[in-house]
Amino acid sequence: MEKFFGYRDERRCIICKNKVMNIFLSPHNDDESLFGAFSIMRDNCYVIIITDSFIQTKRGDASCSADERWGETCRACDILGCPVLRLGLPDDTVTELDMENALARFVEFADKVYAPAIQGGNLHHDMVNRVAHKLFPGKILEYTTYTKSVLYTVGNKEIIPTPEELNKKHQALACYKSQLRINQPHFDAVFGMTEWLM
Repeated sequence: MEKFFGYRDERRCIICKNKVMNIFLSPHNDDESLFGAFSIMRDNCYVIIITDSFIQTKRGDASCSADERWGETCRACDILGCPVLRLGLPDDTVTELDMENALARFVEFADKVYAPAIQGGNLHHDMVNRVAHKLFPGKILEYTTYTKSVLYTVGNKEIIPTPEELNKKHQALACYKSQLRINQPHFDAVFGMTEWLM
């Protein structure tokens, strides 16, 4: 597989023909670090952040703007050593058709595609799963996230980190200052744990 170099600014994102890549679909800014850090590092994944955060600011959470959360993601992906792209679909209005249209350009370049498993814990996670299977049939690896009642779930294949991988994940998680303040239980649930594929 040829190395793919991406850019954080979608307007500057260049996709060259004959380049294939492993893609990690992250519904939100932080899902890639919470649930897929080890797979991303091992497979040299190209991370695609599907939605921008508007729900949190609309409900009054301070310091959680889309740009602030994007900055956290950029710092985390620097630590994980992966290129990352922001699609910028607003999380308060996004539809599956929006996701499908935005991701369609990657179909011919995808080798393996990581997508969240359908677990009912988050609407956007389940939406991304359905879109991924539609666009990338036969190429999907599903990673576990959470359910409505359980914040750490297991699947069929355990991804056991090396000490170096675990340390990098912990460093990446520390970049999400806004979410550590608001969603601390999600971070506590995965801290020091293995990751799972379905």
